[in-house]
Amino acid sequence: MKITLLKMQVQNPERVSVFVDNTYTFSLTISEVLEYKLKKDVELTEADIAVYKKISEDGKLRSLVYEWLIGRPHSTKELKEYLYKKKIDKDLQEKLIAEFTSKGILSDQRFAEWSAERLLRKNKSARAVANELRTKGIDSVTIQSVVSREETSDEAALKQLIHKLSTRSRYADKKKLIAYLQTKGFRYADIKAALEITEPEQEP
Repeated sequence: MKITLLKMQVQNPERVSVFVDNTYTFSLTISEVLEYKLKKDVELTEADIAVYKKISEDGKLRSLVYEWLIGRPHSTKELKEYLYKKKIDKDLQEKLIAEFTSKGILSDQRFAEWSAERLLRKNKSARAVANELRTKGIDSVTIQSVVSREETSDEAALKQLIHKLSTRSRYADKKKLIAYLQTKGFRYADIKAALEITEPEQEP
């Protein structure tokens, strides 16, 4: 068996289709073709083809994972779950995690910072942010490094949220207001204190 044609793909110019005995057999990236010195008339064994097909499939999976990762920041735990759902073998999973981590594409620190900013915009408390990050597999050191920047602003954020909600009739009932604020991760004691400060009792 020999390579009879190498053809650059139209939809993905970075990949080259390899034809063996005039039949499409596998595709590789341009750099892989050069690395393995593949060209027309090169003889291939069944074992060679099996190896190149595995390299081809791994490359396609790598591209798929890369596209998924650059959509938004992801945690390592999220990537592991994604790879598991794709039924990617364990060895390749470990290689992809190591590769994308070393390239800075996968970063728990960046994911934690992005998530914290997003959750805080939704008026979540620092405690709620920490709990959310914990479910995403972020370690305590990274969580502390991110959340500690926000903890001091929790009181101000709580007061601001109370002021904003006070204009809505549905939250005229303090019990409803407190219940809602608790869903945002604010502690009951902090809510009570903030309400007493923002809404002092009137003189009889």
